Amino acid sequence: MTLVTEKDFDRRQRRTRAALHGALDRLIDRLPFSKLSISQISDEADVGRPTFYRHFADVNALLIDRLRGDLEEQAALARSLKATNAPSRTLLTEVTAFACRRIATHPALYRALLDGSAGANGVALFREQIAHIVGLLQTQSGTRNPHRSTLVVGAVAGAVAGFLLAWIEDGLDPDIDEAATLLVNMTEPLMVA
Repeated sequence: MTLVTEKDFDRRQRRTRAALHGALDRLIDRLPFSKLSISQISDEADVGRPTFYRHFADVNALLIDRLRGDLEEQAALARSLKATNAPSRTLLTEVTAFACRRIATHPALYRALLDGSAGANGVALFREQIAHIVGLLQTQSGTRNPHRSTLVVGAVAGAVAGFLLAWIEDGLDPDIDEAATLLVNMTEPLMVA
């Protein structure tokens, strides 16, 4: 299966997708994710429903597409830090702080990803991101065991999702830096062991 990326779209398609992403960003701040409809999003983006369906199968697919860019940036940051041989703690701290900054920008979007509202594809996307970061850290520390990696990814994904949901529910308190430090302190022993 070939992954379709933003560069594969023409300018008009990129504008339409950006309008739909923007509409989602605005609406999710006013309504719970479960209450969002294709009609509301299409109206907010000033596109027709058929145009929405040319780009996305449903609201969940739009959300996943919207968040995929943030997750790809985080993965690229992790790879670049690994390429510089940054210590595992530095890599984990930087990618965690990146995630916390993005979540603080759009907490309602990330709540839908982390609480399962975005469906199975959202959960899978989140687990893939955790697996990528765990893989980088384990490769860097020389502790690559496939069975252990699967268990670690499951444990870390659950812990991270729970932590971040609680952080969102608590009004993003403590601040981003302290939240990132707490999360790193909690997950680092699992990820690099």
